[in-house]
Amino acid sequence: MNDSNPLDFHGSDRWAVILGGSSGFGLATAKRLARAGFNILIGHKDKEGTVESVIKPHFDEIRKTGVKLVTHNVNLFDDEGRGEVFESIMTNAGLGKVHLFMQSIAAGSCRLMIEDKTPDFRGRAIQGLADALGLPAEKVKAAVNAAFHDKGCDALHTLADSRIPYREELLTQDDLAKTIFMMGYDYLLWSRELCKEGLFTKDARVVAMTSEGNEVAWKGYAAVSAAKTALEASCRAMAVELAPYGVSSYIVQAGITDTPAGNAIPNFDLMKAQARIRNPFHRLTTPEDIAETILGLCGPTLRWANGTILRIDGGEAISGL
Repeated sequence: MNDSNPLDFHGSDRWAVILGGSSGFGLATAKRLARAGFNILIGHKDKEGTVESVIKPHFDEIRKTGVKLVTHNVNLFDDEGRGEVFESIMTNAGLGKVHLFMQSIAAGSCRLMIEDKTPDFRGRAIQGLADALGLPAEKVKAAVNAAFHDKGCDALHTLADSRIPYREELLTQDDLAKTIFMMGYDYLLWSRELCKEGLFTKDARVVAMTSEGNEVAWKGYAAVSAAKTALEASCRAMAVELAPYGVSSYIVQAGITDTPAGNAIPNFDLMKAQARIRNPFHRLTTPEDIAETILGLCGPTLRWANGTILRIDGGEAISGL
């Protein structure tokens, strides 16, 4: 680390291990930390065609910074995949070199828990407009959807139809169990093993991502919301139990962000429109906003924020409409 610039890690031989680093927050963080001098190890699970056509150029960009980049396209939730990644950390980073461990995996089920019986407020509003205008309701509906989806008229989000509908299948007990494990306490298990094996630096950081869905109930988000609660509980536990080993634990709560994971959430197109209106800066959070924050967490100034949920959303969560 450079004494004159505590966020310059060139020559430090420090590593960032990022699970879910092929897109969204994880990829943006990998790029930012690479520019700051971190070596990067990424675990991810993507189709081979996607890796070649979409992801590889981003990985090439990281390599051009001159740092080491190691990637593993494996199932991070079975013994074989976990073992491969863990062995790679041991071999490539080695003891006492992992300064950041980040969990940015989106692998949960976004399904309704029960059949939706919400009154059709949207349909009633469309019909009211149609009657007032003397037009067929279908024509008004088509105009609203075109204006919203094609012309960027965000204020129509309460009337437009989402292009990301609810899944037909309802949430199952197995969905809940898997989601809470994969997006919740699995973060704790990885962090514990890295600590037990002595792979962390003497002042390491562990970071995971949450969302406003940890407190606000979004339809179809029940399993992920439960997982985020488990994730946050894990963060608090690690903040206490890993601190004697020099490890600080953080959760970053991002605002609504246009990522592949986000766009798997039902009604996310409507949520993005609402966020642009609601946010004091009238834009979405970006993965780069989050990456800058995580780089800041790697330096010395925010270490005392151990155990904190950091809301990085431009004021979105506290803003009224």
